[in-house]
Amino acid sequence: MNSRREKITRVLLIEGSVNILLCIVKFVVGSVTQSAVILADALHSLTDLFNNVIALVAMRISHKPPDESHRYGHQKFEYLAIFMLSVLLVVVAVELVIYAFENHGKVVQQSHSGLIILVGAIVVNFLLSRWEAKQGQLLKSNLLTADAKHTLSDVLTSMAVLVGWQLAAMGYYWLDTLFCLVVAVVVGRLAWQLFQQALPVLVDADITNEIFSPDKLSNLVKEFADIHRVTSIRSRAMGDSTIADLTIKVNPQLSVTDAHTLSHTFERRLKEVFNVYDVMIHIEPAIEKPLRR
Repeated sequence: MNSRREKITRVLLIEGSVNILLCIVKFVVGSVTQSAVILADALHSLTDLFNNVIALVAMRISHKPPDESHRYGHQKFEYLAIFMLSVLLVVVAVELVIYAFENHGKVVQQSHSGLIILVGAIVVNFLLSRWEAKQGQLLKSNLLTADAKHTLSDVLTSMAVLVGWQLAAMGYYWLDTLFCLVVAVVVGRLAWQLFQQALPVLVDADITNEIFSPDKLSNLVKEFADIHRVTSIRSRAMGDSTIADLTIKVNPQLSVTDAHTLSHTFERRLKEVFNVYDVMIHIEPAIEKPLRR
């Protein structure tokens, strides 16, 4: 676990270092050319850096073992970081809209050296996003995967920035404002996607239909002659893990000790088949005949 955490930390530190460099480059080019859309993109890149800091802190906390005040662990802190990033992106999107209208019609200067630098920044960002996405898959980190999507959005917005800047430098100043608004829309859409990823985990949305396949569950129950049926299944995500509680209707002739042993065996099989982290099982005597008997 420590090795995985160290690898995720290294990825975030490398990405943070690149983001600092790209942010400085875009601010310099935007200031020299007086392009609102380039400065807007620099502001967007600045959120990447803030995100790296948030991700590093959340990742450190989320990997702590359960303690007295967090008996189920700290995995939700990772999704809290994703939620915080989405809120930050909403603020940035609003700021971009305000900035676009306040700087509408401002003269934009052409800069061939700035153009080369911006193209280079786009290439670097694209390679960085692909590398981070691959690391997220290898390390099975939702935080890295979400951050890679954010970095890829930088690539797309930077491409829009590039086109808007060049058209504005040719005299179509209103296009600089238009493309600045396009960047704001892209940032807002990304914020919505991150909201959708984080909120279900933070509010304990039920994921039973995603985790427990009826056919697989039915086949599992058939392994236990004294379990007549499984009811009242509830499950929720705890970070990357799943916690569930359910009721099993068992043979009423079983002793308390046998029913207890049966529930433990069934719990172990549930964890094996459905990759569930923790299961709470309530035992009730079956008063009806089993469906399959």
